[in-house]
Amino acid sequence: MSRQNVNREEEESLLTPEEMYQEALQCSKDGDMESAAEWYRKAAEQGDAKAQVNLGYCYHNGVGVEQDDVKAAEWYRKAAEQGNSVALYNLGACYDDGTGVEQDCVKAAEWYRKAAEQGCEPAQTHLAYCYESGTGVEQDCVKAAEWYRKAAEQGYVSAQTHLAYCYESGTGVEQDCVKAAEWYLKAAEQGHALAQCKLGCFYYNGEGVEQDFEQAVEWYRKAAEQGDATAQSNLVGCYHNGEGVEQNFAKAIEWCRKAAEQGYATAQYNLGWYYDNGIGVEQDFVQAVQWYLKAAEQGDVMAQCNLGVYYGTKQDFAQAAKWYRKAAEQGDAKAQYNLGNCYYYGEGVEQDFTQAVQWYRKAAEQGHVSAQNDLAFCYGDGVGTEQDFAQAAKWYRKAAELGEAKAQYNLGNCYYKGEGVEQDFVQAVEWFCKAAGQGDAKAQYYLGDCYYNGEGVEQDFTQAVQWYRKAAEQGHVLAQNDLAFCYGNGVGTEQDFAQAAKWYRKAAEQGDAKAQFNLGHCYYYGEGVERDDILATEWFRKAAEQGFSDAQHGLAVCYEAGIGVGQNMSQAIFWYRKAAEQGCDAAIEKLEELERKKDESLFNKLKKWISSDLPS
Repeated sequence: MSRQNVNREEEESLLTPEEMYQEALQCSKDGDMESAAEWYRKAAEQGDAKAQVNLGYCYHNGVGVEQDDVKAAEWYRKAAEQGNSVALYNLGACYDDGTGVEQDCVKAAEWYRKAAEQGCEPAQTHLAYCYESGTGVEQDCVKAAEWYRKAAEQGYVSAQTHLAYCYESGTGVEQDCVKAAEWYLKAAEQGHALAQCKLGCFYYNGEGVEQDFEQAVEWYRKAAEQGDATAQSNLVGCYHNGEGVEQNFAKAIEWCRKAAEQGYATAQYNLGWYYDNGIGVEQDFVQAVQWYLKAAEQGDVMAQCNLGVYYGTKQDFAQAAKWYRKAAEQGDAKAQYNLGNCYYYGEGVEQDFTQAVQWYRKAAEQGHVSAQNDLAFCYGDGVGTEQDFAQAAKWYRKAAELGEAKAQYNLGNCYYKGEGVEQDFVQAVEWFCKAAGQGDAKAQYYLGDCYYNGEGVEQDFTQAVQWYRKAAEQGHVLAQNDLAFCYGNGVGTEQDFAQAAKWYRKAAEQGDAKAQFNLGHCYYYGEGVERDDILATEWFRKAAEQGFSDAQHGLAVCYEAGIGVGQNMSQAIFWYRKAAEQGCDAAIEKLEELERKKDESLFNKLKKWISSDLPS
């Protein structure tokens, strides 16, 4: 050993632990971490707590030494046993995470407490969380709030944010949005992104502060620029709606993409929606589905439901049902209703009316009006459940009171027929009016009938015609037929055979047998149209083939008399018989007449034969 080395060792041996610690700091400052670690070791081995902590840090992070969590914990323990608050906290963190020691939440809380009682803000915050979550200690939200407060009052930003949340949610303290806003502000001013985002929400919603969209945008932006995905997503809404900023879809999409690319499900759904609807970007269904899929796979119910709709339009019902189910099982009413439809129609799943009713009920109980209406229908017809008119009326009423026109009509029908409720034409008219006013064609038609028959209202043919016309113009077949009748007979309107024929034709072309017969009648007598026996017969035939007895009788008359067709008694008798089988009196009488004539003819022939055979 050289004299130079001996002198160096002697010099080092004369250094106090504090001086060794300072040497380590200087080496660290100079970027010589290996030397720094060595000096920390020298000081630590002589019992310097600060050096022990820093040496533990070096081992924990592999700074100047090979990374070794076990040794890190050992050195933290040595310093902790001397009461060093940083070491106490770090050792607590080791037990909390199972780093270098076996994980032990109870021991973690014990070490956090020792550090917290010395005023260590991170330890106070972690101890507070232990109490809040019941980790390593019995859950006690009051104590949690107390420890958050101790750290928060020392300016510890994470604790300020947690304490703000306690006030926001009423966790361990009385709920107080004003105090929550105050603590979020303290943390936000220190640059804490979550606090900035939360403060933005408070300004947006006017919670704890006066509503101010511009302030909301300002705080959202601060957090968003730090990469906070929630804040970025919230900015999307502000730019989309022009709240606190000028409306700008391009900006909305820019922030939406930033959040979406971080995997934020809401933003992924929204970006999909922008592509789906072509707002701010060129419409692109492929991109829309890709983003919906990303959000859906994270459990976003709206994305799952929209995927269901998309696959349904592509006739991929199995995929549609799959995504509806995922959203439905999370409680999404629209998806529950759509899944009910899948079961009802057997699309993507085996048809199962019982399952359909179950899903309709889930959606209906959440106030989904179409589900309420369809559930009522199932009860009314006994589809997938036992028939129950009272339940049908109950669910029709729920949807009707929410303004659903179909349900209003159906509830009116319940009152009209006395199904599930006491028959009440006045109530029927009231609900028919509500639905008719919203343009429901069935309600308009039945309201017309009520006016025509004076049921629930004073009889008024003019009003009847007005409502028949409204329904008829929407293509309601019965209304078209009845409106034609009113024109043909001058009921509630001036008699007009041309208008009668026009409306009979509209209904007839939709396949209505009664209208087909009536249109044939128009051609037969030349009412509103030029008389045309051939067309009369054609329309009689269309109605007759649908089993309309009056048309069957009319067609038989045409065959018997050779009107519009060649005379053919076999065909005449065939159609008379068809009509008679349905109870048509005229057809029955005609068949009896033909039978009598047949008998008379046979008798006369027999009489003539007998006479010719007698001897002269």
